[in-house]
Amino acid sequence: MTTQVRPPSRSTGSRSAGTTTLVLGVLFAAAVLFTYVLSLSESFNPPDWLRVVGLVWLPIGLGGVPIAYYLARTGEGRARGRLGVLVGVVALVAFIALVIALG
Repeated sequence: MTTQVRPPSRSTGSRSAGTTTLVLGVLFAAAVLFTYVLSLSESFNPPDWLRVVGLVWLPIGLGGVPIAYYLARTGEGRARGRLGVLVGVVALVAFIALVIALG
């Protein structure tokens, strides 16, 4: 007879870190979509303040997704964090494709 004894799980991450990862991934994807619209549409010319609001999420999402996932990877928000990373990676691949195509 084998009795397995597990130590109590200590969650160092949090649910909010996973949610933050997901939100940053979605905002990064929205910024990439906004970049596509700005780059490929000649008729769409928003004011400068709207460009700043739309494009500020590129560096924030690119840096924030891995940092937030690092905090969420061992906690309750791991599944949301993984989804956020997935959304961020897809957006990053789309952004790289845009840079290569127009570069």
